[in-house]
Amino acid sequence: MTRVELEKTDLTAAELAKLAQKEPVILTRKGKPLAAVKDLSGSDWESISLANNQRFLDLIEASRRSYQERGGKTLEEVRQELGLTPKRDRRTRRKRKQV
Repeated sequence: MTRVELEKTDLTAAELAKLAQKEPVILTRKGKPLAAVKDLSGSDWESISLANNQRFLDLIEASRRSYQERGGKTLEEVRQELGLTPKRDRRTRRKRKQV
């Protein structure tokens, strides 16, 4: 992680973005973290938007809490009830490709 003190730098946004391709860059003001610059190449807009949407994150957390407290059905159980074929494990597919 690279730290950049805003008071002491003349880096441009483009230069910060280039630094962030290697590792996250933390911008500081008076020694305290202010913002982060992170490489998002390979990400899609929807994932970035949802990952930074507090209402969405709260909804996911409430759902997880509800599942732990009251139980629920796994994705596999739902697929079976709907008569869908079991989803293959991604890890299994990767192993097969590597062999």
